[in-house]
Amino acid sequence: MKYWNKARIRRAREQERRREERLYRDAEAEMLRRRTYGKGEPRKNARLMLDALGVERNRRMLARLHRAGAMSVSKLAAPFNITLPSAMAHVETLERAGLITTRKHGRIRLCIYNTRAPKELSEWLATRDPFCLDD
Repeated sequence: MKYWNKARIRRAREQERRREERLYRDAEAEMLRRRTYGKGEPRKNARLMLDALGVERNRRMLARLHRAGAMSVSKLAAPFNITLPSAMAHVETLERAGLITTRKHGRIRLCIYNTRAPKELSEWLATRDPFCLDD
């Protein structure tokens, strides 16, 4: 027979807390997966790309990357007169949508334009009703 002493109660509470943390982490990971570009999911990818392109600053950053090629986040953000954390938020949105990729070299994060993403979006729009994203 097991007795509920202080040590056993503490262990049971700790196990419950770890289980809840694990469930929370798993739910967060699932939410992030739903909001991230993925191969073989054209409807979700199109929605992510259109959401990202709905913000003018994102469109201008993407056009700058397309014209000038790969560049650091600070160089990308310079003409927009925004802070680096704000620029990183825009870059993360574009990266989650699959429009750009980033690579970290030391302290510098390079942004690279993804040429496949706009082609995928235009193909998807050409084969579907462009105003119906829920089919």
